[in-house]
Amino acid sequence: MERVLGLEKQPLPGPHTAVADTAGPGYQILFLCTSAESWEDRSQTDEVWDHFDRGCLVLAESLAQVWGPPERIELGPVLERSMRGEAVSALAGVLSNFVPSLSAWPFDDRTVCVGVGQWDTEFPITLVAAAGDLC
Repeated sequence: MERVLGLEKQPLPGPHTAVADTAGPGYQILFLCTSAESWEDRSQTDEVWDHFDRGCLVLAESLAQVWGPPERIELGPVLERSMRGEAVSALAGVLSNFVPSLSAWPFDDRTVCVGVGQWDTEFPITLVAAAGDLC
């Protein structure tokens, strides 16, 4: 939880900063927990999603005790706009590719959010926290 709380104030990478694959100019994504990459029995997927959703809910509830209630942000419309070639923020563009919805807390210079996602069925399910511009 401390890593997520740090997203509120730590500097975000600038446009000329060398960054890891979890960050870009003006945003950072933390991969907090990741499942196995694949399952022999695909029926386990729902169980794993439920486990990660519960973990995300617990994290969001803990953050809400510090920052207040989160906003719920659905990223499906962001992905649709991006697919049509419309401009979306870099952070929203990345997250909308694998996270369907977020719990988000807006601050003066950024939004901090948490969510669960999966790039594709053969990839791991991931609990993420992120900070940056979601507009």
